[in-house]
Amino acid sequence: MKWLLFIILGWSFAEATWGWTYHYSNNTMTWSKARKWCQEHFTDMVAIQNQTENDYIVSILPNRTNSPYYWIGLTKEHINETWKWVGNNSTWVGEHSWAENEPNNNHITEFCVEIYINSGQNRGKWNDEKCAKNKSPVCYKAQCNDSSCVKGSCWETLNSTACLCTDGYEGDKCQTAVQCPPLPQPSNGNYSCSKEGQIFNSTCHFKCHLGFFMIGSSAVTCAANGHWTGPRPVCTSYKQALLAVAGCGALCSFFCICFCCIRHRKKKKRAQDRSVLKLVLHREPEDATSPPSDVNGGTSGNSLAP
Repeated sequence: MKWLLFIILGWSFAEATWGWTYHYSNNTMTWSKARKWCQEHFTDMVAIQNQTENDYIVSILPNRTNSPYYWIGLTKEHINETWKWVGNNSTWVGEHSWAENEPNNNHITEFCVEIYINSGQNRGKWNDEKCAKNKSPVCYKAQCNDSSCVKGSCWETLNSTACLCTDGYEGDKCQTAVQCPPLPQPSNGNYSCSKEGQIFNSTCHFKCHLGFFMIGSSAVTCAANGHWTGPRPVCTSYKQALLAVAGCGALCSFFCICFCCIRHRKKKKRAQDRSVLKLVLHREPEDATSPPSDVNGGTSGNSLAP
């Protein structure tokens, strides 16, 4: 029944994969009408992303001896423009995708591309052609939709569909929030979280019991990497805090006294050294001006006659 419906409507189902599906029509039409037909029945005209996909499409399309040409979604609007694929504006063109001496823009306005599907040497090769010519369209239907990925974007490639999860989510459909390790119950306190299971983006608030106060942040949040933000707070009793402060104060006082004593001793020693130096400098001039003493221990006087 399905194949009968395809034949009546004039189009055929090529092959389904785990990713998108490829389709073609047995009717021929201009490039613009071909794309419109693809958009009405499927997603869009096929946009080939690599040589592997090109070869795959060639393998599933039927050979034609008469008019073995299919429109593909590669086009441009002006002669000096770069070839672009419909839908994603990709500019991928394989090294050996074009047929020999193509693209040649033989008729000046050859701004659309066809692919050869026959048994000749040009099988699977591309050729630029006038967009007004009639060819069979090759279309694709995307398997991704709004419900494919819960918290992420759906990514389709040949024979595969995958969800690219946003930060903080995981799973084949990005349906599971990242979970942080369980928080231990704090001593002398408790906590409550905004979400069950302590999952991504949940915030847990800590509270201390009566007679205790909190040291540190009162809230932590489960981050996208599965770790809690910041260190856990600590609940401390006022008595312990006062003892700690007193101990710290006593220790500070001790070090302050020691420092002051050492500083005082150094200051006193410097003062003594300055006094000694001053005394020495004061005595040296007196020694230099005093009369020389007698060699024999007497004082100078009149000499005796012989």
